[in-house]
Amino acid sequence: MKSISRTLTWGLAGSVILLSIIITLLTYLTLNNTYKTFFNTRLNSEIESLVSTLEIQQQKIVLDEDKLNLYYSHIYSGHYFIISTHNQRVQSRSLWDFSSIPQPQLAAGKRLRREITGPDDQQLILLSQGFSQKGLPFTITVAEDVSVLTHHFQVVTLSLVAGLITVLIVLILLQQWLLKKSLKPLVSLATSIQSLKNGELTTLSTSQTPKELIPLVETINQLLENTAALLSRSRNATGDLGHSLKTPLAVIQQLAQTELNDHPVKSQLLKQTNTIRALTEQTLTKARLAGNILPGALFDPQNDLMDLIHSLDTIYQHKQTRIEWQPHQWPNRLHINREDALELLGNLLDNACKWSKSTVLLNISTQENTSTITIDDDGPGIDDAQLHMIIKRGKRLDEQVEGHGLGLNIVENIVKYYKGTINFKGHHPSLGGLSVSINLPQSPTNYS
Repeated sequence: MKSISRTLTWGLAGSVILLSIIITLLTYLTLNNTYKTFFNTRLNSEIESLVSTLEIQQQKIVLDEDKLNLYYSHIYSGHYFIISTHNQRVQSRSLWDFSSIPQPQLAAGKRLRREITGPDDQQLILLSQGFSQKGLPFTITVAEDVSVLTHHFQVVTLSLVAGLITVLIVLILLQQWLLKKSLKPLVSLATSIQSLKNGELTTLSTSQTPKELIPLVETINQLLENTAALLSRSRNATGDLGHSLKTPLAVIQQLAQTELNDHPVKSQLLKQTNTIRALTEQTLTKARLAGNILPGALFDPQNDLMDLIHSLDTIYQHKQTRIEWQPHQWPNRLHINREDALELLGNLLDNACKWSKSTVLLNISTQENTSTITIDDDGPGIDDAQLHMIIKRGKRLDEQVEGHGLGLNIVENIVKYYKGTINFKGHHPSLGGLSVSINLPQSPTNYS
């Protein structure tokens, strides 16, 4: 999956680096060209100066030494010249006995530029030019030591590179800061969406949202509002339908019991009525499941169970049934819709309270990616041979006491919907009653 931050980071950083390299190369080439032009001008000026100091007498070159620059008289001064004809060679005193400078014979107007190593390992730039005066062709070569200037040029170049690298680093850091600042609203929005998903929020705030993102946030909030309204209407309609069906079914069952007596169709009619009731309850249960439609309604057991447990304590106070629970040890949230969790736990706790003598244990824990809910009671329990029957549609082990029937069937439907598992133990090791254990994925799942 592509990251906007990473794409912009690499794109902008690459652009800055490429631009810095181009600027460095252009600056270096400009300085190098200026450096060469400077010395070419200097050497050309030296040649013109030498030409002005010489005369041709009897096909010989004669120099007016009084007009020569003084640095030509100091040995290895870094400034040298050689004037040569086909049978004469005149060189500056500064060359002393150094004779390794090649002297080409150039036609008049021709030039030659070279770089060689001179005396004392000096780095020399040579410029030679051909002349012809009074029928005598000759070549003048001037040389200058550029070691110091070359060193300075290298220092300047390295300083330029170091400066550009520093500027590059500063620009990249500044770019990262600006990028992080610019993307902060997106990061904040992503955090809010995650909080919405985890059930910590019910809507997204627009107070700190950039104007470019406000339409998106408002659309999401509108969608959440519409979904909540739709789910609420669906739940209400489902509840109304359930209550509407229960009365006709109860009337049919009552009439079958009282009016048909030993009629052959009585048992068949009662069986079909029970089947209709079971199927209706199961279908309505599935329809009531909210699933992952509303991210802002995840189950918070520490807070959401208080009213349920208080209600059950009130209902079963005649039995002095005590529900033992330790919410401070429970996880903050389970990845199950609040209403679905209350339906599930309401059925299990109600069954446990009905069958218990005095004690019901409720525990919720999370380990790795699984949340576990266990409910145990000190009732009579269930024989292993009959244990498989309690989750069958509409089947009750005790027809005189409501419990272990449709409620557990509803529980099974909810658990399956959330891709969980449910396990029953007929007798709890210490309490002796039924033990129910439910495992639910702690990470969001696609439900169907």
